[in-house]
Amino acid sequence: MLSVLPIWILIPLLVVSGAMVGAFVNWAIYSWAIIQCHSVSPWQAPAIGGRAYKMIERIPVFGWYARKRETHLRGKRFWLRPMLIELAWLVGLPLFYFWQINGGLTHGNLPPVQWGETWFFIHGLLLVLMCIGTFIDFDEKTIPDRVTVPGTIIALLLAALAPWSRLPEVIPGVAGMAEMAAPTIQAINFASPHELSGLHEGLSGLLIVAAIWTIWIWALLPKLPVWYVGFGNWLRFMVAHAARPERKTECDIRVSQRKIRPETVVLVVLFFNGLFAIAIAWVFLPATNWISLFGAFLGIAFAGGLIWAIRVLGTIALQQEAMGFGDVTLWAMVGAFLGWQASLLGFFYSPFAAIAVILFLRVTNKEGEIAFGPYLCIGAVITLIGWFTFWDRARNGVFLLGPWLGLIFCGALVAMVLMLLAITWFKGRGEGDVDEDH
Repeated sequence: MLSVLPIWILIPLLVVSGAMVGAFVNWAIYSWAIIQCHSVSPWQAPAIGGRAYKMIERIPVFGWYARKRETHLRGKRFWLRPMLIELAWLVGLPLFYFWQINGGLTHGNLPPVQWGETWFFIHGLLLVLMCIGTFIDFDEKTIPDRVTVPGTIIALLLAALAPWSRLPEVIPGVAGMAEMAAPTIQAINFASPHELSGLHEGLSGLLIVAAIWTIWIWALLPKLPVWYVGFGNWLRFMVAHAARPERKTECDIRVSQRKIRPETVVLVVLFFNGLFAIAIAWVFLPATNWISLFGAFLGIAFAGGLIWAIRVLGTIALQQEAMGFGDVTLWAMVGAFLGWQASLLGFFYSPFAAIAVILFLRVTNKEGEIAFGPYLCIGAVITLIGWFTFWDRARNGVFLLGPWLGLIFCGALVAMVLMLLAITWFKGRGEGDVDEDH
């Protein structure tokens, strides 16, 4: 445990670790990009024909400033953003550690040291992944699976092995004969704030988890959805696009046979290994651990399904892609880490960040496609930082609605579609008026 270290060792260790994490984040941003993968980070191999990086250029934070002379190659102030990212991690990681172990999630009520340090590592990992995904999304309007898929799997493993890693709630103590008893800190579960139901128990719990895993893998498979050809052909085309079977016809311009996609092989192997691991967990995990794992799977289903539904309905209403599928996998990962309740709260706060940025772009007369993934991440960070207050209010209000919450949510989706249709209609009328004037 880090808490056993003297403070004069702990703080420098956290500072150095923060600088290393920031360097890794920058390396991943430039290495995991799909379209614009550049050898920009000093920890990458130099580009073909490029010079080797000097030792001073490999120092976190200061090394980026030392590379100002590459402006003519990489653009004006290219060094500023990665330098600020590393500086933020250098300063932020120690602050985040002390915030966690001193009851940041529990409103000053000190959690067990094991709990606080577990939250620090798990939520720190989530912040790293969201930081990488955010800046790749800013650059390319997409979030690569190599950020969200490993993150989701790690979140599931941590939920199974450390059930206390779930977000906490503070239960006030009951007044006794002499004084008020100390409050109790406990991890929330998928049914909170209600009592646990039997949803996770028995064969039904296993089948629910297996179904969520199957749908998640299917969603990740490379496929070409063609909805207008009928269900049978639609399914056949999607399977063919993912598996790329051997051609049955010959053509002069086809010089090579198709091969199965590597990502399809990886996902198929992951699917069967995951089913096996789920069965093992169902048989051998203690009840508390299985409840934690079940909650993480429900987080994937709810958070990913929420963005998926908005993506589909928004695309239908706007007649263009409303959200990238990377946003779906990103929010599913957040649901696995934080649970479905936190993912709902985080989604509620994310549009405010998006609106602020859109207004800024309007004021500065800058146009461009808005990547929504970063604002989902901001919503998750806001929820994490203000968790005690948000959960204390929501569990006594929103989440006590029970089944009514689902109906309200469905109604909100319908209202969103109607709003998008109205915006599209008015936009079309405006364009028509412009054409008539000319």
